[in-house]
Amino acid sequence: PPNHENAMNKNPIMFYKRTVLVGALLFTTLLGYSCTNEFTWTEPPKWEPKPKPDPSSYDVTMETLLDEMISFDEATRFPELSYVCREESSRDRRSVTPGTPEWFANDDGWGYVRDEVNGGRAERVLFDEDGPGVITRIWLTSFQSPTAVIRFYFDGSETPNWEISSFDVQEICASLGDEWKNSLLRKGLMQPGDKWVRGSSLYLPIPYGNGCKITLEEQDNSLVNPSRYYQINFRRYDPSVSVETFSEEVLERTRDRIAETNRTLLNPRVRMSGRLVSANRVLAPGESLVLSLPEGTKAVTEAKFSVTCDGTPYADAMNDLLLTASFDGTQTVSAPLGDFSGAGPGAEAVKSWFLTADGKGGVESRWTMPYRREGEFVLRNRSAEHTVKAEVSARVNTYEWDDRSLYFHAARKESRDVRIILWNDYANGYDWNFATIEGGRGVLRGDVFSIDNRTNNWPGEGDEKIWVDDEDFPSHFGTGVEDYYSFCGYFRYLSPFGGEPRLDSGDFNGFNNHYRQRSLDGIPFNRKLKFDLEMEGHEAGRADIVNTVFWYGDLQTRAEGFE
Repeated sequence: PPNHENAMNKNPIMFYKRTVLVGALLFTTLLGYSCTNEFTWTEPPKWEPKPKPDPSSYDVTMETLLDEMISFDEATRFPELSYVCREESSRDRRSVTPGTPEWFANDDGWGYVRDEVNGGRAERVLFDEDGPGVITRIWLTSFQSPTAVIRFYFDGSETPNWEISSFDVQEICASLGDEWKNSLLRKGLMQPGDKWVRGSSLYLPIPYGNGCKITLEEQDNSLVNPSRYYQINFRRYDPSVSVETFSEEVLERTRDRIAETNRTLLNPRVRMSGRLVSANRVLAPGESLVLSLPEGTKAVTEAKFSVTCDGTPYADAMNDLLLTASFDGTQTVSAPLGDFSGAGPGAEAVKSWFLTADGKGGVESRWTMPYRREGEFVLRNRSAEHTVKAEVSARVNTYEWDDRSLYFHAARKESRDVRIILWNDYANGYDWNFATIEGGRGVLRGDVFSIDNRTNNWPGEGDEKIWVDDEDFPSHFGTGVEDYYSFCGYFRYLSPFGGEPRLDSGDFNGFNNHYRQRSLDGIPFNRKLKFDLEMEGHEAGRADIVNTVFWYGDLQTRAEGFE
């Protein structure tokens, strides 16, 4: 540096002496330190993995999800933790742009996300998500070999964290032993049961903290590009939400909770406390039965309806009895009793999570219906000639109203002479509007689809498309009616979240009635939800359709074109 150069130039002898003196002092100091401080080697502590966080530190765990799944009260509220509900499926990937013929393309068994190689294995990616989320429903079916391996990669792992040695989600926990496979999940969290060889559904939630990828590896080399149909419903949480990832440890910790949830789904229970109010009368044509509810901030936690026909054709009586419900001065429910029961026309027996019907005039509703001031039920006999005896009862409890609380809504519409397109004539395809709900916040919780088919073949080949708020592409794009309702089309069945209570004939002529009810896979919306359904079948023709939708929403929300 210049200042050093100047000092040396002015007096080089003095600069040299100072340098030697500083060096000597430094050496002496270090020598003295080493002589008076003996250095001792200490073995470093062995590395140990950090203890996993306590489950209570997470916002979302298996416990919180199972509690939410069977909470009738939580179903009445807008989500506390921000998430959107979405669907991945094997839909035909040519369907990209609305208004083009390919929008209705129907080769739905080959729509994978991509192909890739993992650990030397050729795997097809069914699902790939980043960030925190929860898989809330998986539906699978194949008309070919179940011999395959499904792998789950959690939180960005390059190696699989969970495997299923079959294209069948009934095998999800087979590696944990027969108890898991045969009892802990059977027919409640896993549907519909042992004899379903053409499809399988799983409602056991699969949470992940930072992403999930699901892949498929074929094991049968004799198959050439086999079709694999699937639908995966999931929640995508805000990145700020902390989610505990699915694992064997999580399953073992929650074994008892899972078993109890499964039992509860198969035998739903409501609060037996509160005040019971009822009314009954014989209803001549045009007459109504009114049941006024206790005033104040309360909720109907159970409602029962009983109808005695006395010679009136049963199906006619259940269709002619129009149920309406009003809360805080606004009508939010309007549907014939048969449709409200989840059965559709014919009012067959139903046993589901929110509704039970005996197929003989008895209907039990477990939809919790909150209100702030007042409410009433009305049963009106719309028949021009038949008289029936009707009874209505409601169990009413206190309810804590908050800024997440929503009103219960149900609406039904009837569409005559609807055109069905042959499935491969997709250039002439079109979307039929199942329902459009708008006017505020809400959560779609279920629907009933009843199609009176005038062809002699399956009429439900069309895909469902659900648009939420301002989406430019539907967040739910499915693979057909049978897949949306969690079955494979060819028999009647009842289960907590999906069923086909009526199938008039083996060739699908006549009525095919389906219901779906949503718990963890409920779809929240802030302003609007649009639900379209492609009208495609295995034979072109015509049909009449009756459909009902159930949702919780702000008081002013409405379904366009419904009763």
